[in-house]
Order: sequence, then C-alpha cells, then structure tokens
Amino acid sequence: MKILQGGAPKCGNLWLYQIIQQVLERSSQPASSFIQRQPIYELAKTWELNYPTQASIDVLDITDLQYSYRISSIFRMPVESIKDYVALTDHVWTHSPVCKRSGELFSLFDKKVYIVRDPRDRAISASKYYTSDYMLKYYPQEETDPKRYLEKHFDTLLLEWVWHVYDHLRYSREHHIHIAFYEGFLLDFQQELGRLLDYLEVRLSEQEREELQQAMSFATMKSKNPKHLKQGQSGYWMDQFTEKQAEQADIIAGPLLRFLGYPAGEGQPISYRTEPPHQDFEALKQELIASQQPLY
Repeated sequence: MKILQGGAPKCGNLWLYQIIQQVLERSSQPASSFIQRQPIYELAKTWELNYPTQASIDVLDITDLQYSYRISSIFRMPVESIKDYVALTDHVWTHSPVCKRSGELFSLFDKKVYIVRDPRDRAISASKYYTSDYMLKYYPQEETDPKRYLEKHFDTLLLEWVWHVYDHLRYSREHHIHIAFYEGFLLDFQQELGRLLDYLEVRLSEQEREELQQAMSFATMKSKNPKHLKQGQSGYWMDQFTEKQAEQADIIAGPLLRFLGYPAGEGQPISYRTEPPHQDFEALKQELIASQQPLY
C-alpha cells in the first residue's frame, strides 16, 4: 500500500506521519523508503535537524515544473522519474499545494490522506516555527518575535491555508482523498483513528489501537520532538488573537471555516465537520472571493 500524505505546514503533519507509520507497523505493512537508499542519508543522520527522525522521511515537493525530494530545509534534489521514485517508497509526505502535476501524482498512490487544522491556531503555530532558532539558522530574517511575525504576515498565513485546503477538498472526491482533522486526533483520538483505519482498509485490535494512542499521545510525541512540537492544543487563537485579527480571519477564511464546521468566534466549543454540507466547490470559491474582496 502506497500512501501520500499532505497538509499545509504546521497543521499536524508530523503527528499524522507518525500515526500512519504506527498503523503500517502494527498491521505488518511494508514501509520502504526512497531517501534511506540515497548516499546522502548516512550523512544527513549526523545533521542537527528539527527532530530526530527527519532525515529518514520521504518528503516530496511538487510544482508545475518539477518534482523534487528533500531533507528538511538543508538538502534538495530533482526527481528524474516520479514513477521510479514512488516505486521505492510506501509513505510520502508533502506540503505542496495542488498544481498541474498533482493529478499525475495522486494516481500513483493507493491512498491519499490530507490533514486539516483550524487556520487561526495554525497561523500562531507557524509564526512560532518560522521565528524558531532552527528556521532562523537556515532562513534568516529580521523578524524574530512570533507575535510581530504574526502581525506582519497575518493575511499571507491565512490565505495560504485557504487555497491549500480548498483545492484539496475540491479534489477529494475525484481522487479519493481522506480528510483527517488535527482537532479530531486531539479531542477524540480513537474516533479519528477509526476513520483513518476505515479509509486505509486496515483492522487493528482494540488493544493495538489503545497502544497506538498511547504511543502517539501529544505528550509522548513532544518528549521525542521538543523543538518541533509545542502546545498540542486547539482553540488557543481565542485567547491570543486581537479583535481585529479575529475579524480579519473571518474575512479571509470565513466561508471555509463555516464549511468545515470550525467555531465562528471566541467562547464557542471546539468543533469541526467530517462530512461537508455540499459538494458545490465553485459556489464555495465564489463565497471566498466575495468575502476576501475588502483585501483588494
């Protein structure tokens, strides 16, 4: 079984990767790796990366012009043949948005899993990550304070999420993409895991599922990846956003937030919707464009 997982940056991608790896291991599924066959791998294991297993993960970047594989922010090489690349791996991670090559890539994988997270929490998390010591080492910038970074890049962070998520949602039925929720794993891990297992067509015993949950608890994950994982919470934007930021987030992402069932404002319970209210994505696109009109 070949699995492609996607998601905008800072939406719980590492957590999803580890959960899928655990599922593969506990169901005795093969998990071959492209990057671990490359000469750079042994050297990369000695690098000071963002988390211990980063060098061993098959990460793929996709653009209209090229496929490329990489190790964190340090090493990147073009993929000469995407079919040959996929033949050597069983689990690939990408942050790339949908582009002209996406349809071809989707067709090469048996299963596609895309993780979604409330963009307001994601914006805060991304601001902390982009101003972390690790990122500043490889992508130096003048702004090193997360709060000021969020203020300066607020619209960009929200817009990136909107169109990244929107495109994957509109292709989810055509390409049979499973939509997983970060909040689902936080609030009811077993329910969200059950949805994933059903999609992957994998059966685990109740004991195996409980053991997997314990191994993948946020506290356990954070102890192993302290630089990459910070809070593991949902809804903390309600305490950290200014009133203006909350209003701006609704202008940029409001229609998609409501489509996904996320809370509209402060003080509301954390919620999300696993089944979309409709499949008219052209109408949703027009709602988003109309909502974002004040930006322009």
